[in-house]
Amino acid sequence: MHIATLMDLIHELLKEFSCLHFSLIDPENQTSQKAGEHAHVCQQYGTHAIMVGGSTVSKRQKVHDTVKEIKKKVHIPVILFPNSAVAISRNADYVFFMELLNSLEYKYRGGEQLEGALLIKKWGIIPISMGYIVVSTSTKPTTLEKRGRLDAIHQKDIEKAVKYAVYAEMRGMSCVYLEAGSNAEYPVATNMVHAVSTAIDIPVIVGGGIKTADMAQEKIDAGARAIVNGTATEKNMKLIKEIIGRIGHASHSPQK
Repeated sequence: MHIATLMDLIHELLKEFSCLHFSLIDPENQTSQKAGEHAHVCQQYGTHAIMVGGSTVSKRQKVHDTVKEIKKKVHIPVILFPNSAVAISRNADYVFFMELLNSLEYKYRGGEQLEGALLIKKWGIIPISMGYIVVSTSTKPTTLEKRGRLDAIHQKDIEKAVKYAVYAEMRGMSCVYLEAGSNAEYPVATNMVHAVSTAIDIPVIVGGGIKTADMAQEKIDAGARAIVNGTATEKNMKLIKEIIGRIGHASHSPQK
């Protein structure tokens, strides 16, 4: 596997579409069969890839079974979004090989990556390097905020978010993900998305707390190149249809 030529799935998709939608499915939140059904519907609506992962995944077999059922139902890329090396499954197409940049724990800045790297290489999964930045947008900490022991970035901490994003770019990462977390009360602030998108030349992905098509549009207009929906993907397929439809319309508009 020649990694240098295989890491650019997002960039390849962005050659065809000016903005993207990814549907995140957590193996812990439904059966593998139900996950496959959800993925199929999301594909029909126009999502560009299926992400598989969650902050509480603890069994590789669960991830494997979920990916297996999803791949029976879809032909779009399936990307692992692992919370640890245990969540890496050999039957996925791609994996977001990411660092939780604003975590204060070695586990999330190198430990789990060290454990997972050999598996990714051995199994021929294509890595997509990602700078993962968690933004605190909720009154109560999300699960990820509790587990990750973060250098907190709040909605007004725009300069701090920009610094982490530029760091990711300087490290050679191929994208940055601004994440508000599962069941977040609010999405990442639009002015933060704009500041980060302006500061770096790699794609910015935004997820967490995006509960309406208008919210998704705001993030795209601010410079986000991809929107991720997780909780909504599993609970409100009508909303997902609306969001993907809005992004689909924008993705065929002239690129900025």
